[in-house]
Amino acid sequence: MKTLVTHINPHLDDIAAIWLFKKFHTDFKDAGLEFISAHEGNLGLTDSDNKVYFGVGRGKFDEHKGDLEDCATSLVWKDIQNQGLAPKDEAELKAYEELVEWSRLIDLGRMPIQEFDEFSVQAFIRPHESTQESSKEAAILGEKILDRILSVLKRKQQAILDWEKAVEFQTEFGKTIAIISETVDREFCRGQTADLFLMYNPKYKSVQFFTPSFEIDLKPIYDKVKLIDPEASWFLHQSHHMVICGSSSAPDSKPTKLTFEQLIELVKSV
Repeated sequence: MKTLVTHINPHLDDIAAIWLFKKFHTDFKDAGLEFISAHEGNLGLTDSDNKVYFGVGRGKFDEHKGDLEDCATSLVWKDIQNQGLAPKDEAELKAYEELVEWSRLIDLGRMPIQEFDEFSVQAFIRPHESTQESSKEAAILGEKILDRILSVLKRKQQAILDWEKAVEFQTEFGKTIAIISETVDREFCRGQTADLFLMYNPKYKSVQFFTPSFEIDLKPIYDKVKLIDPEASWFLHQSHHMVICGSSSAPDSKPTKLTFEQLIELVKSV
């Protein structure tokens, strides 16, 4: 049986290293987990075809042997790259790179303080009981969380690529940017510079007008779309900062009949 080994009460980095290794070594996908004392791990242990050590053993994936700028996760990632196993897709590759760097900086203690507080990922992943059972539960939970983080990072990286095709123009609301994308969302737009965003998701045929400004009221846009396209499921958020028609949270909504180009002309006319 193939086995992946780290120390009891594993850190986020140890869990991330195991998770990452399994992603690119399918023969270890269903490998068992073993947790040993960190003291035993310092004595020097040898990897084999069926057993690999992470963060312990002084081997390839243990940074404690002197890899001062690395962590177990980054050592695994370097090995994946050296073997030519890294993703070829640009967005996916950058997502993995960002996650690995996040794990590395946390392990080296170089991230902002909020990455170490009570609401941080590592705070609720790491158990307080030093047992095999609690360590395994932590690893399973950590892998689920890392899967979700990777998914979010992939979406962000794809959004960055999609953003290159965004359309910029002026409206009464100020600088306005319109984009067709399945991945650009409000959180992404908050990191951009504009007064108004128009997002069209072709997957759900959903539309969202969004402003990050507390000074802008989008009710005039809502009134206009309701007048022109009254049958669609338009919704004005109570903040008046969002006008929405359909979303992944409301798959039964009636989509707008307006095209992306018509929506741009509509907001220009408000």
